[in-house]
Amino acid sequence: MIEPVSARVLTPEWAPTVIPAPYDSLTPDEHAQHLADNPDSFAHVAGLPPESFGHPSEHRQHATRSTQALDRLIGLGVFGGAREPGLYVQCVEADGHAQHALLGGVRLASHELRPHEDTQPGRVHGLAVHFTEVGRMSSPVVVTAPRLTMVSDVIEATLAAAGASTPLEPLLDTKTADGARVTLWPAVVGGGEGASVGLDGPLYIVDGHHRVAAARQAGFSHVLVACAPTDELHLGSFDRELNELDMMPRRVMELMRARCDVEEVADAAAARPGAPGWVGVGVAGHWFRARPRHAGPADDTSPVQNPATRLDAAFVHEFILGDIFGVESASDPRLTYRPTTVEAAPAPVTILLAPVPLDSVFEVADFGGVMPPKTTYFLPKARSGLLLVRC
Repeated sequence: MIEPVSARVLTPEWAPTVIPAPYDSLTPDEHAQHLADNPDSFAHVAGLPPESFGHPSEHRQHATRSTQALDRLIGLGVFGGAREPGLYVQCVEADGHAQHALLGGVRLASHELRPHEDTQPGRVHGLAVHFTEVGRMSSPVVVTAPRLTMVSDVIEATLAAAGASTPLEPLLDTKTADGARVTLWPAVVGGGEGASVGLDGPLYIVDGHHRVAAARQAGFSHVLVACAPTDELHLGSFDRELNELDMMPRRVMELMRARCDVEEVADAAAARPGAPGWVGVGVAGHWFRARPRHAGPADDTSPVQNPATRLDAAFVHEFILGDIFGVESASDPRLTYRPTTVEAAPAPVTILLAPVPLDSVFEVADFGGVMPPKTTYFLPKARSGLLLVRC
């Protein structure tokens, strides 16, 4: 069930300055600059900086600063008073796409939230400390499922009411600082205000694996979710970048040929894979297209074979990053992840991946496997700062 939540809603006049850009669309330097330039941004509240996996004492310090920032925003009247428990429908328009989702609470003890990506323990701990200190969620966990009959019905009923001759007025309809449009309505639910919405089966985490793990660690009873039907999700991907290179491009190509069919191409656009099964690699300004030659267990399609091992990202982390460049950990400081929607700066090594099909996400999650971090990227990204929900 997706249950009603008692939330404080962002007041419309504050929305353009409070709602931040998605954290993974910013580099660490850009994130720091955003904080310096925008004292009222919810980014001052919203958890651990994405690049931080520091000592637990740093997590406590950051959580204290987050609590102070939230208290300041509440004192300024940025959020209204707590509303009666209810559900919400949001529309986020960004990156050329629009996504509608139902916002509400899912109890961690009573409903299955299936993950598909691995998590980094340092980040989970930092977020758990943040949740324990702040006691609220604002960044929703984005979830989906192959069938969401009642969720889709509520979204459609709410949008129909918003378009009626006497329209349902939105609680928010605003442009954010980075150009996205966000609209939020109270949901129109068949059972009336305060009713829950049933589900057809387990929910699959689309975005928010660390938040779910941290909420469990912090002892939260439920998490705030944005439940989006599959036809509202748009697939993107993360590029991988290494900030150092200790061999010539030709040597990289020779090593790749041990397990890939490789061809040199003119530029990054030509190297960008259009579908799974190909990987683009840039090395010191030289660009290659590589098709992995899976051998042995990765070609095994039997039910006991983890489907995550057949993904391009698994091949990249195991062979290209691991065997060729010596990057053994997904959190290696030499390695950064950049969404394809963010303009690239030249890097010594860049690895380009095609989006992972949604069916592969369901397959891996149903098996109980995990993909490497940052294997999936779904658009548009949910925004922080719209609701404050005690969990």
